[in-house]
Amino acid sequence: MQLDGKVAVITGGAAGIGFAYARRFLAEGARVVADIADPAPAVDKLGAAERALGVLADVSDAGSVRAMVEAARARFGRINVQP
Repeated sequence: MQLDGKVAVITGGAAGIGFAYARRFLAEGARVVADIADPAPAVDKLGAAERALGVLADVSDAGSVRAMVEAARARFGRINVQP
C-alpha cells in the first residue's frame, strides 16, 4: 500500500503496537493522527510534528472517537487509513 500523502488515524499511539504503526506510517510518508494521552511529548518522540497530530481519545466513548475524527479532518482534511 502506498502511504505517501495519506492520512492515518491510529488508536493507542503512545506506546507499543500503536506507536510502531505511527512511526512506520510516518516513515512511509503518511500524516498521522494518533490517540495519545500526553500528545506533545509523544509527537516529539515521533519526530514529525508537521505530519503528526496527537489527540486524547477514549475509544470506548463514541463522542471521544468522533472528536478524534473531527480533529483529523480539521488538521489534514480527510482520513484514508484506519489500521
